[in-house]
Amino acid sequence: MDLLPGMTDMHTHLLPGVDDGIRSVTDSVEALTCLQRLGVERIYLTPHVMEDLPGNTPEALYARYRELVSACPPGLELRLAAEYMLDAGFARLTGKGLLTLSDRHVLVETPYLFYFPDLEHILYGLVLSGYIPIIAHPERYVYMEDTHYFQLKERGCELQLNLFSLAGLYGEHIRKRAFFVLKEGLYDYTGSDIHQLKTYTEFLKRLRLDRSQRKELERLIANNTTLWNRENR
Repeated sequence: MDLLPGMTDMHTHLLPGVDDGIRSVTDSVEALTCLQRLGVERIYLTPHVMEDLPGNTPEALYARYRELVSACPPGLELRLAAEYMLDAGFARLTGKGLLTLSDRHVLVETPYLFYFPDLEHILYGLVLSGYIPIIAHPERYVYMEDTHYFQLKERGCELQLNLFSLAGLYGEHIRKRAFFVLKEGLYDYTGSDIHQLKTYTEFLKRLRLDRSQRKELERLIANNTTLWNRENR
């Protein structure tokens, strides 16, 4: 738990009632209060944006965001971004502007079980448009092999570790893949991907790291704060 003081969490589902995360403002405030008590100081709210959630427009999400900010515990900083599914509808969104982390960093995910045929084309288009794609939790995609992580980096993408992948939240296979990518130094950031407070607190207690793993994770946590501060430049 001593990793968390001063942390910027760059991947959360704490914006209430918009996706499969927290459902109510009351539950969001409870989670925010707990994270702040553990030492988290800054939080990006990154609700899912995908074809299956047509109501998650920037206007609707900002309205919900303002409601949560008004109830947020004092001293905790919040910003709104999004986690975009790279599905058939994503191309229509880029022309309208994206909810980004920092200036041009955009958090994206792919389908979990299969390779999306247009993935490389979409990522190339994002980079060409001046965006920096951050691939959310790449350790969790079943179709990815070890070489995919290196290829994504070569193509201008950055990688975000789900912190509790290291604690076995998604199973032993994913835990091992997460430690492999961490050891290779391929991750750029880490986030909790919190959906429920109970899961967060339970798996935080299960996190076990050796010295080299802890040092690498500290690097990612520092990068999170650099990303947050970049927005103010």
